[in-house]
Amino acid sequence: MRKETRCKAKPVLLLLLACLIPAGLFGQMTARGLGMGCAYTALARGYHAQAWNPANLGLPDNPKFSMTFISLLAGVWNNSFTKKMYDQYLVNGTKDADGDIIWDQQDIQDILNHIPDDGLGLAVSAYARAFSFSVGRFALSIGADAGSFVQVDKSVLDLALRGNQSGETYSLANTDGKALGVGLVSFSWGQPIQVSFADVFAVGATVNFLYGGAYGNVDKADFSLTMAEYWFNLDGDYEVTYGMGGLGWGVDLGAATQLDENWTISLGLANVIGSIPWSTDINKEVGYMRGDSLAVVEFEDDIIDSTWTIEGGKFSNKPPMILRVGCAYEQGPVLFTADYCQGFQDGAWASTTPRFSMGTEWRGLRWLPLRMGVALGGRIGFGTSFGLGIRPGGFIFDVGVMNRGFALTSDSKGVLVALDIGMALGR
Repeated sequence: MRKETRCKAKPVLLLLLACLIPAGLFGQMTARGLGMGCAYTALARGYHAQAWNPANLGLPDNPKFSMTFISLLAGVWNNSFTKKMYDQYLVNGTKDADGDIIWDQQDIQDILNHIPDDGLGLAVSAYARAFSFSVGRFALSIGADAGSFVQVDKSVLDLALRGNQSGETYSLANTDGKALGVGLVSFSWGQPIQVSFADVFAVGATVNFLYGGAYGNVDKADFSLTMAEYWFNLDGDYEVTYGMGGLGWGVDLGAATQLDENWTISLGLANVIGSIPWSTDINKEVGYMRGDSLAVVEFEDDIIDSTWTIEGGKFSNKPPMILRVGCAYEQGPVLFTADYCQGFQDGAWASTTPRFSMGTEWRGLRWLPLRMGVALGGRIGFGTSFGLGIRPGGFIFDVGVMNRGFALTSDSKGVLVALDIGMALGR
């Protein structure tokens, strides 16, 4: 079905709506892992092992029983603007006679200089596990993961802040948007295997049953605006696909080894195989704008402007495959960890830009572990993190916070916060 509409702002509105969809490359995250800079692949045990590497369930220090009462993560970040800039230009800036904040040309140029050449990146993150437990080498969890990422071409911000400049061409070629949300039920098993090259070796697998909640993707956003002194050219096309899904599946695999009492090395591969079907309310929004040698005044009737909706057919896609490699070294009350994370395609959950992480945990007071870490690369860029736990007996209360940027609040480009409440018995 083809439905003609007139809506010049539709591409921008769709991108803004995509920003509001819950998201996260960090959808598979725990409070302890976040507090250690996301360097947690070699340390995850019990029900946590499902999200990082199921092979860890087969290691000898895996708890006999663990469960979570609640596990949540939420956050928002961007790749350009810090809290200091927000305060400078939107709170404490120069004001006119009416009390409104005004920017001079130097302010505008400074704002634009903080935006990378490939555009302004925006993300919102959310994660939840409603019920998770492990018994020995088996683990089960029920929850939801979601992810979205929006990138706005720098030309859009340049045009909005400086106005149109004669002789300039403004493009939206670097505009992108992706959103994906699923509910899931996961079953995991870890199995120790005798080998000659390590004291302990284990393999593991997770089978995920997925329900496709929401899907959105900017398939095309190709707009250009060329300005002359008395006229301009306009040329643009866009396509956005969105819909809801049905039941799908996926498989994660992993291996882990302990070389001695101090070293653990762990490798996990998420979404090795699998598929999510999208079969409900599948639609594609398609539109274009055309105009040549348009006069600066009274040009609206000369623009060809059309959008329409195409009812799409069923399709499926594979969740992005993600590699995690981690190592952990324990010496007395101190733990040191390091991780490498690599996505094999860009998507709502993953980035092909690798992420390196390092973290530490001090357990001088065993019931009050203190954590810190740093992450570099991936979708979030540079982040510093802190966390702590309250762990009397088998009770677990963990909190983790990651700041996108240096530890100082003024340098923050966003924040992620995670909370876990549960228990682990029989280590």
